[in-house]
Amino acid sequence: MAVKDRWADLHIHTVKSDGTCTVEEIFERAKTAGVEAIAITDHDTSAGVEEALYMEKKYGVEFVPGVELSAMYNGREVHVVGLYIDWRDKKFAEKLVFFQKKRVERAKKIIRKLKEHGLNIKYEELYEITDNMGNAGRLHIARLLAGRKLVKSIKEAFEKYLSEGAPAYVEKEKITVKEAIDIIQGVGGLAILAHPGSMNRDEMIGSWRAEGLDGIEVFHPDHSNTKAGMYMDIAKKNNLLVSGGSDFHGSHRTGGIGDVKLPYEFFEKLREYYRANGGKGR
Repeated sequence: MAVKDRWADLHIHTVKSDGTCTVEEIFERAKTAGVEAIAITDHDTSAGVEEALYMEKKYGVEFVPGVELSAMYNGREVHVVGLYIDWRDKKFAEKLVFFQKKRVERAKKIIRKLKEHGLNIKYEELYEITDNMGNAGRLHIARLLAGRKLVKSIKEAFEKYLSEGAPAYVEKEKITVKEAIDIIQGVGGLAILAHPGSMNRDEMIGSWRAEGLDGIEVFHPDHSNTKAGMYMDIAKKNNLLVSGGSDFHGSHRTGGIGDVKLPYEFFEKLREYYRANGGKGR
């Protein structure tokens, strides 16, 4: 098979955070889609890594341990994906536990605000949506609201109540983009700016590169071909690695694993860069 016909998907979520598929289901879908390498990048957790390492051998799909962290810049969220993280690092694990604790606090505040607007759900009901309550967030709450018919859809839940500026919105625990980069690189990982096209902070990419950013997602469902071309140019200009993927979450969103493909040549460059810099995440 020619290199140009090979693909990777380096942005995928499971039930360990706000996805709806198990780790094994992710590997099954990747295998069916002909994707040769994947990264599981759950929010604030590496809980699926051990199982994924077993599934890598079972399905013959190369696995990259990952995570997705949320940072803040000028009051707006900025997401940073970590690839090839050393999930075994104890201090890193402690940081993730702290972030998960803050996620729980945020979810409870959101639910209290929803009750003020006549939408009565209980925090404990989120157990129906996720098997990892430490990662309960807005998407889980939106699913619960839609499931209870308190809103017509997940989209409506966000538009009316959960998005920035909406009545039940609660800001996340703040870390800076630099702190997110440092956390990821502190465990040997590559820090990748996630879906820049949805954050409208392109003017900061050069500055974040100076702070250590390793790469950006060029290929993403939010990026048209024109936008992908623009981010490819930005990557070249700033000597950034190129990454990307489906940002697959499961049944509540359209699209699937491999619908947005990272050409294998870019995956190989990521892997080579990681290995050349003494990576320890595998």
